Amino acid sequence: MENALISIIIPVYNAAKYLERSVGSVLKQSYRNLEIITVDDGSTDDSLELLNSFASSDSRVKVIHKENGGSSSARNAGLKAATGEYIGFIDADDYIEYDMYENLARLLDEDPKTDVSQILSCEENENGELIKAFGDGFTDEEQQTGKDFFRALLLHRGDSSFCTKLFRREFFEGFSFPEGRLNEDFDLLVKMSEKLELLKVCREPGYHIVLSTESNTRGSYRQAFYENVMENAEKMLALAAKKYPGLKEEAAHFYLVQAMWLLLHIPVSEMNGDNRLYTKVYGNVKSHKRFIRRDPYLTKKQRRNLLIFAYLPAKSVKRLFGIIKKTK
Repeated sequence: MENALISIIIPVYNAAKYLERSVGSVLKQSYRNLEIITVDDGSTDDSLELLNSFASSDSRVKVIHKENGGSSSARNAGLKAATGEYIGFIDADDYIEYDMYENLARLLDEDPKTDVSQILSCEENENGELIKAFGDGFTDEEQQTGKDFFRALLLHRGDSSFCTKLFRREFFEGFSFPEGRLNEDFDLLVKMSEKLELLKVCREPGYHIVLSTESNTRGSYRQAFYENVMENAEKMLALAAKKYPGLKEEAAHFYLVQAMWLLLHIPVSEMNGDNRLYTKVYGNVKSHKRFIRRDPYLTKKQRRNLLIFAYLPAKSVKRLFGIIKKTK
């Protein structure tokens, strides 16, 4: 579908200080046939004014203004307005390489069986300092079936961001972003993996993820976020049992790594019988001692951490880790 129209959806909430860079990087794309749908999600800063300014100077930019409903709500509003044959997403505080959509569109154009194309990403802080280089930690496979992609997610080698991908519009039909949830990208991608016939990866730099100190996964502990994380882990176990029984071991590995992440971040004050999430996850770790010892996918550090939690009182472990951090 040469020179297909690409609809790019950008949810915006109080992101005025980032918009020149993020929207600007889209306007500068070498691929010109774009429909840039910006969704102001009830911003209280100058975001809407800036978006209207972009629209007045470039006819490819469309602006939707709505009451605040969260990122998923904004993305869904953008999907309803999108008219392109291909669909992409960008977060308002990130930015992209000038040829990202040219590279992604090429992969979809080359093979009609390809539902999704994906490009490499990097992570950097707000000062532009590199945290994770392009492609670090992700699979080297250049194409994946739905099962391949699901397995990559289980082993934390898959890219669970919508922003690094370009979707055929027809593949997206029947899907929407779950509203009122955190970690919504992962939840939806797991559902999509069941329908996915083929995903192709472009081994070129493309997407810059800018991590802020206000990120859900950084800074203070948020119970709701980890509830969603562990709910997703349980969904992965269920899907593996239902559709991919050969991936049972990988699914158990995924659950335990997510459990370790929770146990390392939860405050000691939350480690009590009243916290159902904690008691359930901690109990599951303790009951998997034998599997933890033989799990072939764990790193030495992960295995050590999980075995410590499995054999010792959790509060004592947390205090021990706290002491180790202070002495480093």
